[in-house]
Amino acid sequence: MVSTPEGSFFYSGDTALSYDFKLIGEKFNLDFCVLPIGDNFTMGAEDASTCAKFVNCTKVVGVHYNTFPAIVIDIEEAKNTFTTNGQQLILPLIGETIEI
Repeated sequence: MVSTPEGSFFYSGDTALSYDFKLIGEKFNLDFCVLPIGDNFTMGAEDASTCAKFVNCTKVVGVHYNTFPAIVIDIEEAKNTFTTNGQQLILPLIGETIEI
């Protein structure tokens, strides 16, 4: 969790979904969150979307996906999962710089 006068964001690291994430949503007003979506060792798109709900955040930067075969995802399916839940999934390419 990073909070500055300019805004706040949450980076979950490599983790699975936990009900404890609700505590973050109750305490902080997030501008965006960074969540893993690769699914094999971390959250997948569905769990990450649920996590975004738990932390009350609609803008999600997806990480830890498509870097080796075990965590390759269907990008359109992942985006649809978030869109269906009223969330935006941002998927930067490896080495890409994004502005939020």
